[in-house]
Amino acid sequence: MISIDRSIIFQIINFLILVALLFRFLFKPVVQALDKRSNHIREEMEKIEKEKKAAEEMRLKYEEESKNIHIKYQEMQEIANQEAVKIKSNIIDEAYQESEKIKQTAEEKARIEIDKLYSELKLDIIDISTEMAAKLLRERIDISKQDQLIEQLLEEAIDKIEIKSDVQYGQQQ
Repeated sequence: MISIDRSIIFQIINFLILVALLFRFLFKPVVQALDKRSNHIREEMEKIEKEKKAAEEMRLKYEEESKNIHIKYQEMQEIANQEAVKIKSNIIDEAYQESEKIKQTAEEKARIEIDKLYSELKLDIIDISTEMAAKLLRERIDISKQDQLIEQLLEEAIDKIEIKSDVQYGQQQ
């Protein structure tokens, strides 16, 4: 049989007391420290996850805003292009209308000038005819002299008309 010696009993009791003391003073604080550490790590991981989700939400929000800004930019660019086309069309229309007014004014001035020249030409022809008739009546000459005189007066009349038309044409330019 087994004989139990007193020293073994004291060793067992000492061992149990040591285990109880280690459990009470060492194991519990170590376990508590490890629990605190694991809780701290868990909290940090949760915090990181929350921040990661917030960052992802912000990224999505910024992407959406970027798309909206791009769409607004395209819309504004389209509106600007349409406005530019309208302005261009208005400028062309105004220029065409202005050119038509200028053309009509020039035509009217030319018509007035032509009418004026015709009136002056009529007066010149009347003056020349009157002068010719007066000379013919004063001289009472024969037919050859009369033909020569008519030719001379016609040449003078043509010269006067040419001089007047050259002077007036030069004034218009």
